[in-house]
Amino acid sequence: MNRGYVYVLLCYCLIGISYPIAKDAMTQIPIWLFTCITFAIAFLLLMPFVHFGDRLVLHRIGRRAWLAIVLQALLGAVLYMVFLLYGFASASAIVASVFSSLAPAAVLSLASLLLKERLSLRKVMAISLAIAGVLVLTLPGAEGSGETSLAGVAFLLLSTLSTASAVIAAKKIDVDLPPATLSAGVCLAGTLLTLPMAVEQGLTFDWRQLGPADAGVMVYYGALVWAVPYLLYFKGVPRIPASATGMAIAVIPIAASFFSILFYGEQLHQTDCLALLLVTLSIIAAEARETRKAALANTA
Repeated sequence: MNRGYVYVLLCYCLIGISYPIAKDAMTQIPIWLFTCITFAIAFLLLMPFVHFGDRLVLHRIGRRAWLAIVLQALLGAVLYMVFLLYGFASASAIVASVFSSLAPAAVLSLASLLLKERLSLRKVMAISLAIAGVLVLTLPGAEGSGETSLAGVAFLLLSTLSTASAVIAAKKIDVDLPPATLSAGVCLAGTLLTLPMAVEQGLTFDWRQLGPADAGVMVYYGALVWAVPYLLYFKGVPRIPASATGMAIAVIPIAASFFSILFYGEQLHQTDCLALLLVTLSIIAAEARETRKAALANTA
């Protein structure tokens, strides 16, 4: 079996599991402070791999590489995470994970607007299914819809849009660096980008209210939501078709739902199930043709 599939699936599984943990952590730790500290922890954990494994020095990798890294950090890490955490204020982890799975449909829309890619009937169907999934979660009177405010929906949509924008940026600026170096670069850039806001929150934050459990959550997040998933992602993506990466995003809501129900007592409503189904169908519709093309290319 191609290990690339295993790496990418494990990456998205770890991200999905993190949703209820992050939602719970936000009751104790300010958002920008949490994001900056976890990025810094991830960077420190990755540096030995860069130094001893890749044998590279970050400041010597070139301006073009740093431009790509900073864009990925800003769009695919910082804005994605901050908007997601703000969205958690009025949404369950299950609902938030469904919104994150709209990324393939968002990529199709942005590619049409910014890259002038033609929207086929299949792509329009994928986008329509994704929008239907969101509408199911936000219709007045829907089961569990009272948990999600308009502001929460806006933040979750902005989080998804940030992820999609990172994909578009990656298509424009491609760099060839080892996975550990790329991961460490993104985490370093994420730390620096969030540092000013983190310092401001840190000056007014009562650090005495943090206990060992909170510190453990931040170490966990730095290791198993930033460092390890980025390593898995950058190791796996070059080995598999881009379509397979898009379809693997469906693992996020599945992992988040399972973990939320099992350990955090959240309930899976009928509307959540319908939204999960619609978003999964959207991902399949968005990527199906490319999957067939890749299969035909491999057998040719």
